[in-house]
Amino acid sequence: MMGVEPVEDLRGSLAFTTLTDVLQFLNTTGRTGELWVEGGPDKQTSQVYFDRGAVYHAQEGTTTGIDALVAIISWVEGTFIFSTNKACPTVTIEVSLQNALVEAARRLDERRREIAECDQKEAPQRLLSSFADSSGVLAAILTARDGSPIASASPDETVKMEELGTGLKTLIETVDGLGRAQGCQPFGGLFIEYDRFQLLCLPVASAVLVVVAPGRAQLGVIRHKTQHLADALAKVLRV
Repeated sequence: MMGVEPVEDLRGSLAFTTLTDVLQFLNTTGRTGELWVEGGPDKQTSQVYFDRGAVYHAQEGTTTGIDALVAIISWVEGTFIFSTNKACPTVTIEVSLQNALVEAARRLDERRREIAECDQKEAPQRLLSSFADSSGVLAAILTARDGSPIASASPDETVKMEELGTGLKTLIETVDGLGRAQGCQPFGGLFIEYDRFQLLCLPVASAVLVVVAPGRAQLGVIRHKTQHLADALAKVLRV
């Protein structure tokens, strides 16, 4: 290919096809050259090189080989240009395109699962923080039934979060004991009013949500917002 000018042979948009389909087309038609792609959330650029349909090298930024394919096959927006007569600068893929795509898809699925698991783990904290910042409560805490904290948010630093969690186990056990003595179902929520604040506790899946509201807060409004938060937390915890 020395001395031969590259020739643009194919151009398109990922809005109308997938990169996997483009790669497979170049493979089955035995093309030789460079596939240049621009896409992804930050308009990254990547290159994939073919020789008579076989893929030998892929690069996205500083990432190469199948790891680069993992990045680019997930792009759903962007443009691509295939130019013939562009020689492969190096070899980073030593398997067939089909095997490379299968491995790239496997790694992509694994990465997506890890991201989803991380989001799932962080969701209670995000929900509590957003609720505490927007609802005017003093604090919100999600705990296990034994009082161990799962997540918490306290705009008011005077609220002693650890003491709340520690005392919750005894409180729930007491309420459950009183309920059983009267033939009632286990703990279904409670409200306690003090001189400086109001304490609202609601069961959420296998956990308990505790909301600390100011003493003069409009309890109906707080309770309504708290129920929405409890429903959202229950959905997250049950996944």
